Amino acid sequence: MSMNLAGLLDRSSHHTTARVVDVDISGKRRETTQAELTALARTRADQLTAAGVRPGHVIGIRAGNSLDWLSWDLAALATGARLKAFGDATEIDDPRAFIAEHRLALLIADEPVPADTPAVVRPGGAPAPGAAAPGAVVIDVDDVHSLVYSSGTSGRLKGVEISVKGTEYVINRFIDAFGMTERDRHLIFLPLANNQQRLSVYLCLWLGADLVLAPYQRVFQAVRKESPTFLIGPPVFYDTALQLYVKSGGDASLADFLGGRIRFMITGMAPIRRETLDGYWSRDVALLEAYGLTETGMVAWNTPDRHRVGTVGQLMDPESVTFLDDGEVIITRDAPLGRGYFDTDGDPSAADVFRPDGSILTGDYGRLDEDGFLTLIGRKKDVIALGSGRKVHPAEIEAAFAGVEGITEIVVVPTPQSNRLGALVTPSDPDDAALRARIEKRIDEVNAALDAHERVMSLVFSATPLRADPAFMTANMKLSRARAAEHFAERIAAATDRNPDPDAAAGAAGTR
Repeated sequence: MSMNLAGLLDRSSHHTTARVVDVDISGKRRETTQAELTALARTRADQLTAAGVRPGHVIGIRAGNSLDWLSWDLAALATGARLKAFGDATEIDDPRAFIAEHRLALLIADEPVPADTPAVVRPGGAPAPGAAAPGAVVIDVDDVHSLVYSSGTSGRLKGVEISVKGTEYVINRFIDAFGMTERDRHLIFLPLANNQQRLSVYLCLWLGADLVLAPYQRVFQAVRKESPTFLIGPPVFYDTALQLYVKSGGDASLADFLGGRIRFMITGMAPIRRETLDGYWSRDVALLEAYGLTETGMVAWNTPDRHRVGTVGQLMDPESVTFLDDGEVIITRDAPLGRGYFDTDGDPSAADVFRPDGSILTGDYGRLDEDGFLTLIGRKKDVIALGSGRKVHPAEIEAAFAGVEGITEIVVVPTPQSNRLGALVTPSDPDDAALRARIEKRIDEVNAALDAHERVMSLVFSATPLRADPAFMTANMKLSRARAAEHFAERIAAATDRNPDPDAAAGAAGTR
């Protein structure tokens, strides 16, 4: 039987041995069964109805990951309400105004959001009868089950309507492609406001597979203790996990270090270093790249049976993918995950994403090899336009320097003068002056093999990787190049000033 949201609660109510675990920031562990979680969700569904919530009403949630978060999500499904998920960074100083602005029936919110109106409910609490806010919007489109915010195709936060059909389609394809069963155990550490995590939740509840929630601050301890069979996370997680394993001395196998039951791990959301991929595969742990967007759902994935390291895998639906002349990936699918935008925050590019013919522009450039494996070249929003009119994909330039010994991370950014490229480099030992000199020499050598407009002409060393600093990461743990370029602008400009002549720079390829 194929997974379907309409039957999810009935199905999970019979899973009396499947576990749901919640590990909090202190390490305290709360455990229940999926049947018990479903019973809590049904109780809360009754409370929503008593509060005045009707099918199509929108319920907001702004809270950290917890069993309560899951129960409110399932309660919304049970009542036919639409859950609108807000990230932890969403500031709500005036709940009444916020509820009115978003036309919510209720707002589930943890502290420090003030609970000074009946329509605000704490995650562990219950709404009073009749507490639903007047004037709440009703979404009467049956295929919409949730509303989420995503940085999406352009990098600017936009609201996406999530499709019931698209959700079911992606989950069923994942179950088949990865051989998922009730014997699996999944650990989630990214925010549940990120729609990908909820797809994983529904998958586990449908199959009766164990599910563990853990905050990122506790994720490495949780992985070892909870022994998941699969993980989904950004590159920074896998970089850090591998570094911790190496520092531990490597007495145990990497698989045992990760809990001993790992079947596979998936990464996406941002490019991952080839060195990291090789570090896992060489130690017999399958780290698989995949590619998808909130707007489209999954587009391509490597699987344990069919994979090619360095690509994001084979297309999930080859017939649904085409390319523009410039290489931008286009998706045309009967059941995309997103139905359209409901809030574009004034982003002028949003109108061009969901096109009248049903196709969706991804904002990603890619190419297929002869075996149908997709390689992503870069993001449209990350393309650097130089003063000369040339355009550069920074990810391609970074890949050219990926093999330079001693570089932990390299991030290519524009310079304030806009006529050349800069790079933020984290050496493996930031205090080793000789290492920095060797890195500069190797960068010069790599530069010499690149076209003039692709060469890194301004070099700034960073003591810590940018992807390890929350200040430079989005809520979904993607690197924000714009923040990095802005933060290091003065240092990049100072480095550029050592070589003010663009023509000379093109020839010298490395004077800093």
